[in-house]
Amino acid sequence: MHRSVTRASEQRTICAGGAKPTASRRSACTIKNEKERRPMVTVLLCTYNGEAYIEAQLQSILAQTIRVEIVVSDDGSTDGTRAVVGRLAAAHPGRITLLQQNPPTGSAARHFLKLIAEKAYDLPYGSRSEKGTGTEEKNVSIKEQRPMEEERQGAAAPDAKREGAMQADYIMLSDQDDVWLPEKAERTLQRMQELEAKYRSQGEANAALLVHCDSSIVDQQLREIAPSFVQYQKMTPSRCHLHQLLVQNNVVGGALMMNRALAERITSVPAHCVMHDQWLALIASAFGHIDFLPEALYLYRQHGDNVLGAAKGSRLMEILGRFGIGRTDGKTKAEMDAHSQSVYHEMFLQAACFRDSFDAELTEEQKRLLSQFLSIPKKNRLGKIITILRYGFTYNLFHRTVGECLFIQ
Repeated sequence: MHRSVTRASEQRTICAGGAKPTASRRSACTIKNEKERRPMVTVLLCTYNGEAYIEAQLQSILAQTIRVEIVVSDDGSTDGTRAVVGRLAAAHPGRITLLQQNPPTGSAARHFLKLIAEKAYDLPYGSRSEKGTGTEEKNVSIKEQRPMEEERQGAAAPDAKREGAMQADYIMLSDQDDVWLPEKAERTLQRMQELEAKYRSQGEANAALLVHCDSSIVDQQLREIAPSFVQYQKMTPSRCHLHQLLVQNNVVGGALMMNRALAERITSVPAHCVMHDQWLALIASAFGHIDFLPEALYLYRQHGDNVLGAAKGSRLMEILGRFGIGRTDGKTKAEMDAHSQSVYHEMFLQAACFRDSFDAELTEEQKRLLSQFLSIPKKNRLGKIITILRYGFTYNLFHRTVGECLFIQ
């Protein structure tokens, strides 16, 4: 397997002035060039009461075949999560940084997007007080975006200059209860660098790129439930265009890597966002490209607290249940109707927020697409169906699209 990450032992280095370095100088010079040339990968890991699983996940990230920086951000845990992270940080100096969100964000989506914004720009939003030397714990307060009605604050343009440039070349996201296989970071980085080379040759040097992989679903004891998360969830990774992602997300946060061009577009927390991974996918689809690596590179741990994350449900059964046929999982028709309308409502709020956030950068074609999508709730049933089908605002499975056409209000 070709490794795209250059190792220090493979470099032939000439120091400044063209002189061949002596043995003592060669070591220092090689290390300097290694730091300059090696892509910097930062793993952002958000925690909340994850004491039971966080150590296994951190150990798996520390064991990656390439060196990565780990930033753990805790959202007000009341268990021993921070103590576990602090112990591991002290045991691995310079590898783990622990942040404390103060006040807590209250949701995974807001937490991850705030953390990405902070790592991308390191903006002087609020005060930071370092405590100790082992855990590098900091109290972090990051400015949040106001509701769009008050302030339309979107992503910075590609040529915008912001204070505190992003240090990482690439950012990966991690959930607290997964377990990474040793080559997850390296394999994803290889694909990312292939994409960058491809689009650079096509004149898209500033393309926002997102690479995501598959995972195996396991139980609490890491026993396999399903070999492929994508197949288990009936996902279609090839559906990665804007009109498709507005309706249905096909990217899992813990599976993705983003390049600098994508990360730097996260300057604030959107007022309306279904999930952080879908928001990132929307940005990449509008201003770059998404690529899927069909390899299960980590273990997605299924347990009581995240059972919805990989629940094997059937949209067909839900649709039939709406008509009193088949199983309803104990829900009344009114409850199912309310849930569906809530999902669709958030979907349209997110689309409006995306349009407002990136209005200055969207093409006219993208603006027309978003305008048509946002017009769906205002139309009668026939108009809704025509717009959904004409513009491809559909799900990957036929019966899911049928449900969409029938139940969007």
